[in-house]
Amino acid sequence: MDHATTNYLTHCGGCHGIEGASPRTFVPLLRDHVGTFDCSAEGRAYLVRVPGVSMSLIRDDQELADVMNFVLFRLGRSSTPAAAKPFTAEEVHTLRAQPLTTTDLLKLRAEVLSRAAAQCPR
Repeated sequence: MDHATTNYLTHCGGCHGIEGASPRTFVPLLRDHVGTFDCSAEGRAYLVRVPGVSMSLIRDDQELADVMNFVLFRLGRSSTPAAAKPFTAEEVHTLRAQPLTTTDLLKLRAEVLSRAAAQCPR
C-alpha cells in the first residue's frame, strides 16, 4: 500500500469506509460521487475546507494533498471530471487555513454540490 492509501485508511476510512462507501448516515459517500465537487472552484475548495480535512491530523500539506488526490481520483472514479487537476501542497496549505465555520455542514454540502453538479460537463 502506498502512503496516501495508508493515510486515508488510518485517518478517513473509519467513517468514510475503506473504499469510500460509508453507510447512509451524515457521513458522505465518496465512491463515484466525490469527483462532482471538482466541477467548480467552490466545490474543489470545499473538499479541503471541510473540518475533517482542514483540521486533519495529517499536518503535512503534501501528505494531505496526496490523500485528497487518492480520494478524488481513486474513490471519485467516474464522477471526477476528465480535466481534474491533482491537488498540490500549496493549494492544500492555502485552503486548509480557511476552514468552514458553518454550523450546518449538511446544508452547505448540499448547496455546494448542487452548484458544482450544474457546472459538470455532460
